[in-house]
Amino acid sequence: MESYLCCFPMNERGQVAYEIDKRRGRYTNICASDDSDTENDDVDHLANELAQKATIAAQRGESYADINEDSKEMVTINPGHGIEPFEQKRILDAISDCANGNKRAVKDYLETSSEAQLFIRGRDHDSKTTLISAASEPSSEMVSLLLKYGADVNAVDNGGRSALMEAALFGWAENVKVLLQNGADKHIRDSENRLAVDFARDYYKNRTERYRRTRGSVTSPLNPRLGYTEDTFRRDIDRQEIVRLLSGENRKSEIVFGTPPTLSLSESYSFTPSPMQGSLLLRGPIEEYPISSSSKTVARLERGGKFPSIGAMSGWSHSSVQSLRVDGRQWTDDVLYISEVVDHVLASHSCDQGKDGQYNACHAEKQLIAYFIDRHVFLPRDLELNSKLEERIDSVEDELHEFLSGTEIGHKEKLIGKHDEIKALNLELKSVETALNQLVASPQARPLLKLESQLNILNQQLDRHTGLMDMASAPPPVSLTEAVILVSSPPYQDCRVFKDKVNARFGLSIQLFAAL
Repeated sequence: MESYLCCFPMNERGQVAYEIDKRRGRYTNICASDDSDTENDDVDHLANELAQKATIAAQRGESYADINEDSKEMVTINPGHGIEPFEQKRILDAISDCANGNKRAVKDYLETSSEAQLFIRGRDHDSKTTLISAASEPSSEMVSLLLKYGADVNAVDNGGRSALMEAALFGWAENVKVLLQNGADKHIRDSENRLAVDFARDYYKNRTERYRRTRGSVTSPLNPRLGYTEDTFRRDIDRQEIVRLLSGENRKSEIVFGTPPTLSLSESYSFTPSPMQGSLLLRGPIEEYPISSSSKTVARLERGGKFPSIGAMSGWSHSSVQSLRVDGRQWTDDVLYISEVVDHVLASHSCDQGKDGQYNACHAEKQLIAYFIDRHVFLPRDLELNSKLEERIDSVEDELHEFLSGTEIGHKEKLIGKHDEIKALNLELKSVETALNQLVASPQARPLLKLESQLNILNQQLDRHTGLMDMASAPPPVSLTEAVILVSSPPYQDCRVFKDKVNARFGLSIQLFAAL
């Protein structure tokens, strides 16, 4: 059996630079970029992804003319220089002219050839149309010409890739503009659930694909890009414009504006001599925290190094925002659980709203202590099977079985799904798969997709919890144990007692300070 050596970001002084990501069952290096955007636990998102894949598969099952196999028009080529004349398909020259941006030659072909519509509507072995391939080239005039002669602006290939996606990937802003002017749908998703705008973003996956396709072997006669060298500087500028064209207001909403301190605010800043000789300290405001009422307490967790500062506000009805990263509901519930673990009794209060101890659990200091524990300490429940999750999986499985047994679409899927009986009949199997994909892509199947997506998510969560149990059973030799929590008012005595019990139970050194 192979063995692996795990190198955690820690040094000989016991300092660490990692967190525990319990939701995904892994450790996270805080100094490395996090690519977690590829994971999504949203049921609607996954249902849409399944439906999109089924739609692409259904389209793939449709009958399209093969631009190579179905072409019959021949021309005689006389190269001269003693070489015998030979015949070849006329459409091959048109494909080459299209790739090279020779608009006049392609226009002449379209006006004179009996196979003009095959050239416009036909597909290659990857199901690419000439428009999809032309969109990855620098000629917007060629794109306009193909659209003028009836090219389907929203056609997709076997991977769900449209012309708009190809233009975005290679950074041809003018092609994108022409396609949008002719009705290109920027909301189409490919088989990996990516939008056209995603191909224009500076992602490693996009850079890798461009490198592979421009320096690798040519596999498609509709996409001859061997020898192409990208002007990365200009193309990146165009890709930034493409992002603006395709994302619209959604892109603007991510922009955060600010202004420098006014004269009155500048008075909040001051330089003071540092305890270290030969330097000055600049003191001033660090963060502004929104509060729902003047009675609210705000606290800030500081862990040093490159660990981000985390803000919290007392209460349980608010969700996380930019400066207050802690969700009141989630972490109040965690405080209730941790109180049981450390044998801390949360006193009842008239504001508990039906959950005993809730009011005293929702203090900002306690929420941040729970946050720290979640990121740096394994709790008893991390070593135990999640019975509630298993019960939820059983419940969804029962609901899915009931849906398949009691609805028309369920009966159809059961009939269509008998692949074992028709494996030897390839044509019939293809027909059945096409029917199944069309069925799954229909609006009537959305409840089924949501149930399947929910079951998929729950099983993923169960797998992650199993991984978390393995992590908790063999923790790293060193973890972060020290932190400071700054509080906007004197900490409650109950919070101090809770903090002391947590420190004693888990071997931590969390300190509370009133920053007044």
